[in-house]
Amino acid sequence: MGGPTNSIGVRTFRFLLIALAALPAGDALGFDQVSAGYEYELPRDYFAHPEFGTEWWYYTGNLATREGRRFGFELTFFRVGLERGGEQAGPWDLNEVHLAHFAVTDIAGGRLLRAERVNRTGPGLAGASLEKATIWNGNWSVEYRLEDPVRPTQRLWAGDGEVVLDLFLQPAKPAVIHGKDGISRKGGGVGQASHYLTFTRLITRGTIKLDGTRYEVEGQSWMDHEFFTEGIATDLEGWDWFSIQLDDGTDVMLYGLRLGEGGYSPFSSGTFVDADGHSLTLESEDILLAPGRTWRSEETTADYPVEWTITVDSLELELSVIPLIDSQEILGDRGFTPAYWEGAVQYSGVRGGTAVTGRGYLEMTGYDEPFSMSVQGQSERTRTGRTGDPPDLTGPAGN
Repeated sequence: MGGPTNSIGVRTFRFLLIALAALPAGDALGFDQVSAGYEYELPRDYFAHPEFGTEWWYYTGNLATREGRRFGFELTFFRVGLERGGEQAGPWDLNEVHLAHFAVTDIAGGRLLRAERVNRTGPGLAGASLEKATIWNGNWSVEYRLEDPVRPTQRLWAGDGEVVLDLFLQPAKPAVIHGKDGISRKGGGVGQASHYLTFTRLITRGTIKLDGTRYEVEGQSWMDHEFFTEGIATDLEGWDWFSIQLDDGTDVMLYGLRLGEGGYSPFSSGTFVDADGHSLTLESEDILLAPGRTWRSEETTADYPVEWTITVDSLELELSVIPLIDSQEILGDRGFTPAYWEGAVQYSGVRGGTAVTGRGYLEMTGYDEPFSMSVQGQSERTRTGRTGDPPDLTGPAGN
């Protein structure tokens, strides 16, 4: 583990990414645009939406053994449609591409172990099926138990070499719908939004096999599922995203959409979820994201702000963010897909005058090179690299 595991080969992958970058806009390919008024239906919306161009399922979590050895993990699945409604003449026709990332952060070892793979749908090579109640890419998978469609138990399995993840997840709260009127806005243009649901607190137990040793672990996980066609506005450099699970039972999701000229887009947003599962949308002007210490990647030379201060006035919330280890960068196919930083972090601060601590994940994109929310949307500027230094991020997410 540590390098790519590509089911269709690196050369094929690179050719495919070049072809994807040359595709016209998603609506020109026949895909639906995200629009207000979408009515969610469970369990249907846990799985694939082929009427939209891009879709992803993101699992992250913080786990530990009874002796206190700590791990972070990430298991993500991506579906990218190349054309809507095309009839497949055979099982090997390339109408969809499925990508997956798998990473384990070994806190004690101070290292991130990562792998990736790419597949076409083919004769069942990858997919996200309600009928099968499974999301999979090769033998990496998430299996749902749908006896309770509101709080379905999920089993995650992924392995690469000497690293194997086998986890059982039970939602402590129902899934939360982000945004307003069924959409999470990422810009002011038509379709610049996603349908976005999350299990913010998944009670987790299982095993991690690492270097020949099997560790019994437990902790909490988080699952994000988004589907869309256009995704984000074209003037964005990247985004900073935080999942926050506090010890008072509350959860917070925040994202700041960084503008190319500096600062954050007014379409940055967030969601607060109380201990009983009730949610509240947070507006951009209420969120202050202030970066602190940076870490430079030896592999990409990108400078990531790995420490942050978060302030949300409406929640009387102020948190410090510290990574469990600095080196948690996920490398793409350099020159074609940008790298990003996604890692386990810890929180400490106050909410409503009471001290709180917590765990979660931080994702930062666009520090290596500008990042598109859709593989179809990778523009010429994405492939030619960054255009300057990171913007000044100090200030409200809405400014």
